[in-house]
Amino acid sequence: MKIYSFEKGLLEWFKKNERKGLPWRRKRISAYEVWVSEVMLQQTQVSRVVIYYENFLKRFPSVEELAKASWEEFLPFYQGLGYYRRGKNMLETAKKIVREYGGQFPKTKKELMTLQGVGAYTANAILSFGYSKDSLAWDTNLQKVFGRFFFGNKSEKFDEKNFDEKIKAEKKIFNGAVMDFANLVCKKEPLCDSCPLKKQCKFFISNGKLELKQKKELKNSFRIETARAYVFLHAEHKMYYSSNTKKYKPFILPIGKVRREHIKEYFLNKYGLTLSVRPPHKRGYIVGRPIIFVNAQILLGVPVFSVFDRQRVHDMMALISFDS
Repeated sequence: MKIYSFEKGLLEWFKKNERKGLPWRRKRISAYEVWVSEVMLQQTQVSRVVIYYENFLKRFPSVEELAKASWEEFLPFYQGLGYYRRGKNMLETAKKIVREYGGQFPKTKKELMTLQGVGAYTANAILSFGYSKDSLAWDTNLQKVFGRFFFGNKSEKFDEKNFDEKIKAEKKIFNGAVMDFANLVCKKEPLCDSCPLKKQCKFFISNGKLELKQKKELKNSFRIETARAYVFLHAEHKMYYSSNTKKYKPFILPIGKVRREHIKEYFLNKYGLTLSVRPPHKRGYIVGRPIIFVNAQILLGVPVFSVFDRQRVHDMMALISFDS
């Protein structure tokens, strides 16, 4: 009964509050157009993606057109979205779709997941939105809404397959409903007072204490503004660059140069390189000083550094000891 009420309440809310005007919400949309939107929407705000999406499809209206493009032709229509490995994957996937599938995206999850950069969520989204298949597209939005409503915590681990089988609505509509609800009501700081599901929502009933408890456990006193960035500069994680000619050494930036925009500016001004910079993947203290590890990939420019392979870098990283 709780699942039925959840499904019914969500769909009723969606009828009145659906986000209008999103270009990837058209009734007749190709699997290619769905794929482009899903790649761009990964960890990027909807408002930022809209203009990129529209301009991209004007330049590359079909997978065949995209497959012909070089990286230099592609980059101006993608640059600014970040996570440039996604862009490389797009070009590789487009070529594979044309070469092996005659320009048509596969219609099975198994085949879709053989494509570069296509995981379980993107595969399900293509099947749901592009082919109207009966698939829940599990992503952070669905995780958050289901986790809070049924368990009181957006990060709760649960059996997704169980919900896949019990949700009876048309999945294409239901997926859109959850995504809009997650963005408009069940936000990072949820608007519980305006939530039509709150009477049965475990997050609301527990006053958010289950999620707050986890937040407190994860909270860290790490002071990013006084940290140093250890930057691991690479080309697609295959070649790593070092300013030291004899042994691999990450680029160690001045104190406070830790934000992504700082790191980009530093390498552009000092070395003439345009970078894609990822969020820190490790942090800690060395001799009491805060340190972050950051991966950065060269997009444009010619590096004049010594080159080391991936194994040498991993061996070096293993030697760096953080304070216990």
